[in-house]
Amino acid sequence: MTFETVGDLHMYYETAGSADLPPMLLLHGLGQCAASWRNQVGPLSERFRVVVPDLREHGRTNNPRGASAFNLRQFASDVANLCDCLGIRNAAFCGMSAGSILQSTLALERPDLVGAAIWSSGTYFWPDDLRRVTSALTVDGLAKAFFGSPGPDGKPSAAFVDFSSAHAAQGDDHWRTLASDFIAVWSHPHEADFPREEQLVAIEAPILLVHGDRDDTIPVERAQKFRHLLKDAELCVTPNTGHNPAEERPGIFNAAVLDFLERRYHSIP
Repeated sequence: MTFETVGDLHMYYETAGSADLPPMLLLHGLGQCAASWRNQVGPLSERFRVVVPDLREHGRTNNPRGASAFNLRQFASDVANLCDCLGIRNAAFCGMSAGSILQSTLALERPDLVGAAIWSSGTYFWPDDLRRVTSALTVDGLAKAFFGSPGPDGKPSAAFVDFSSAHAAQGDDHWRTLASDFIAVWSHPHEADFPREEQLVAIEAPILLVHGDRDDTIPVERAQKFRHLLKDAELCVTPNTGHNPAEERPGIFNAAVLDFLERRYHSIP
């Protein structure tokens, strides 16, 4: 297990691939951890030095400042600081959901660092109806809504077991802290997690948006609008896919990522 002191964090990360290869960071979504990229690390590490962190409060990475530091702009700062600690001057980035959203801040605040980026299941705002429903959940309600727990037999669902065990390194009940801060995100003011819409056109890095055609959380129509807000963006829509193309359609996702980076990522040593 590898940890780095990153600002106030004891930040966990994994690496794969030769140190001589161009760097690439994989950034998970809210409630996930580095293991969420298990279908990508192998194929991508043949071409890149892959770095896969646990974001603040997730997995094995702590969060000394608690809920006040649990926002996507802070996550972007943590990722930038990790790159600085590891001597990474320029990289490709690939994110899922919140791991995509934080990259808009990263690309604007550290354009030197972002050589190319893949934003999977991303968005440029939280819609009011999603904010209203999610912010009203209790911790147990979130476990039921997002992870189907308890199951029909009253026992924890497999999805919930995966979720709670992924964060158990910080205590068996750490998932409750994470779930509570997850819920609080939806009550944040827009600027706590997102740049302003009119700022997005200033992003210079080439972006690949990957989106499932059946994403019920962030509809694919929003990805189509998102593409037109960016200066240099492509959109890949994966068929018969929900909110997590990397997990649901790893073959399509990996091929699209490698194709895009082959064409658009020119790393700086």
